[in-house]
Amino acid sequence: MIGPGSMPRFPWRAFRRKATLPYTRRRRSRPRIQNQAASSPAVEIVAFDHGPAEFPMASVRPREARGRAVAVLGDLQRWLAARWAWFKPRSVPCAVAGLGMLAVIASADYLAHHMDQGDTHKPTVVRIDLGPR
Repeated sequence: MIGPGSMPRFPWRAFRRKATLPYTRRRRSRPRIQNQAASSPAVEIVAFDHGPAEFPMASVRPREARGRAVAVLGDLQRWLAARWAWFKPRSVPCAVAGLGMLAVIASADYLAHHMDQGDTHKPTVVRIDLGPR
């Protein structure tokens, strides 16, 4: 209960950002060795942090024309394999989207060119006179 003359405190904890799983910092201490000092430094580990990237791959370039052609074909084959690896799980949605696009284009063409040719008969007009003659 609030006493006379006091104001309620603002709940600062409610507006603090909560840490998400991939970016939570966890502290893990190294196992202590008997000879080590009493205060060992803590190591920070962040989830999904895999450290430095791999070293670049060195490649040998041939000097002969035939060797260059083989190298170019090998590079093309690796490039196509990488593109196919990306496209393979997406092939069914891409095929459905392509068929849908063709259906929309075909229906627009049908509506633009074939709807006015189907009406060959003229509407019948019927006159009814209600007044005296």
